[in-house]
Amino acid sequence: MKAKSFLFIFFILIFGLNLYAYDLSNSGLELIDSGSSGEENFIILKDSNSNNIKVKFQGELPQKWVDTIAKLNKEFRTWEYMKVERMEFLASNNNLEILIIPSYFTFEGTNFLPHVPGGIIFIYDYDLRYNFRVTKDDFFLRLNDRFLDEKFLCQRIKEAVDDPVTYLKRRDPEYILRKVSELEEAQIKAEKTMEDKYDRIVNALLYFENTGFLGFGNTPVSPQIIKRVIELRKDNPDLTKEKIKQQLESENIKVKDKEIKLILNIFYNEFD
Repeated sequence: MKAKSFLFIFFILIFGLNLYAYDLSNSGLELIDSGSSGEENFIILKDSNSNNIKVKFQGELPQKWVDTIAKLNKEFRTWEYMKVERMEFLASNNNLEILIIPSYFTFEGTNFLPHVPGGIIFIYDYDLRYNFRVTKDDFFLRLNDRFLDEKFLCQRIKEAVDDPVTYLKRRDPEYILRKVSELEEAQIKAEKTMEDKYDRIVNALLYFENTGFLGFGNTPVSPQIIKRVIELRKDNPDLTKEKIKQQLESENIKVKDKEIKLILNIFYNEFD
């Protein structure tokens, strides 16, 4: 019995040494708890202001993220418009995912807390990005972009909360593609005489272009340009946007880069 107890304690000690083999001495953080759940391990750290930070990972926590966790924790807790209630990190070899649950989040008189029920998610891979949902009424709006600063992010959130319909139309490519698909389905039902899918999508494209959904004002994409780009791509499927523009200009067809990009997005599902 004593031998089994000894082996159990020995296993725990060895496991703990492997699991938490990293250096906190330069981070300003203190380890206060650790454990595991299934294949996922976790540690609880405490900063100099006695704020707890949970870090989850598989295997071992990469040492390269320790100082980054300390740095990001400090930055987020000094925001002007948001106060952190809870912060968790999910660490892998490639990136850090950061979940922030705010206790206070107000900008220009608008309380964001009801609109970010799932918290705010950031991804760090030597650059910081955000990717989370904002809710307003029956709308679920995705905010996904490179993080510049706190104020700019708050302006984006406020834009989405104040006018979710306009935000969707201007910012969310999923919404645009969905509306193109819906319009195509409506045209299939209403216009049985249309010859092929090409005509339906051309009309859908021109419709959204005229309404300004895709950011080009009220000037429609020329059917001549659409037809010629498709012809060029049919002859050479590997033709790049730059080569397409060169060819069209050699044919005295005036075209904008964003018009070619839009056509490649809609017809070939190609996004930069």
